[in-house]
Amino acid sequence: MTLYGLIAHPAAHSLSPIMQNEMMIARQINGHYHSFDIIPSDLESAVLGLRALHVGGFNVSTPFKSAIVPFLDELTPLAQRLQAVNTVKNINGRLVGTSTDGDGFWQSINPHQPHEHVVILGNGGAAKSVIATAQHYGVRHLAVFNRSHTDWSQRETQVAYLSQGIGQLSDLADNQALTDALVNADMLINATTVGMNDASTLLTDYQISLLPQHALVVDMIYRNQQTGLLKTAQKQQLLIQNGLSMLINQGALSFEFWFNQPADRQLMANAVRGKDNDISN
Repeated sequence: MTLYGLIAHPAAHSLSPIMQNEMMIARQINGHYHSFDIIPSDLESAVLGLRALHVGGFNVSTPFKSAIVPFLDELTPLAQRLQAVNTVKNINGRLVGTSTDGDGFWQSINPHQPHEHVVILGNGGAAKSVIATAQHYGVRHLAVFNRSHTDWSQRETQVAYLSQGIGQLSDLADNQALTDALVNADMLINATTVGMNDASTLLTDYQISLLPQHALVVDMIYRNQQTGLLKTAQKQQLLIQNGLSMLINQGALSFEFWFNQPADRQLMANAVRGKDNDISN
C-alpha cells in the first residue's frame, strides 16, 4: 500500500482524507491518505520522513505552501511563478511540486457566469493562486484590494507579474477606486479569512449593493458556509458561492496529478458535503 497525505498545522479536521480515500477506493488504488499535523519547526524533518516512507504524494496547506519550496526537487512552471505549492508528487524519488488551487477555483465557477471583470479582496496565498491563473480562464481585468502594507511596492509588482499584466493592486481604504471597481464587477471574491469565525466583512452593505445584479459573490472560506459577506449578498439577490467547490476541485486536480486518471468530482463532493463545517483545508 502506498501512502499519500496532507501536511498542515493544524490538520486534524481536514476534509482531504475523506474525499481522497473515497476516490482511491472507487478507482481500486492500493493506497491510503492520511493527514499529518506538523509543527512548523519540524517541516524539514517531516519532508525527510515522507521521502523515507516513499510516499506517492501529498498535499500542502497552511502554513507550509511557500516554506516547503526549498525542500522539493522540482517545481512546475506555475508553482515556480507562485513560489508556492499545494500538491507534491513523488516521481522516482524526486519530489515535484505544483499548485492546483487557482485552477481548482476557476473550475468551480459556472463557465456561463460572466467573469471578465473581477474584484479580489486580499493578496495572500489564496489570492495569488487565483490571480496567477485568472487570464487562462478569460478574465480581462483584476482589481485587487488589500490593506496598506510597508512592502506595498513589492506587492504591486507581484500582482502585475502573477496576473500577467491584467491585475492592479489598490488600497482597500481607497473608497473611490473600490466603488469604481465594484460597479463594473462581474465577480467579487473574498480571498481573506475575514468572516471565517464570525459575521464580520471587509465591505459595508452599501458597497456590496454597488455590484451589478448579474455579479457572483464568492467567499473562499468554507468552514463557515454562510459568511456575513454571503448573507449580505444574498439579501441583495446576488448569486453566491462558498469555498467548498474550490476545495473539491483542487483536490480532484491533485488526485489527477498523482494518478494520471480523471477524478470523479461528484463522488468527492458527496463524500465531503454534510460533514462538520468547523474544518480546515
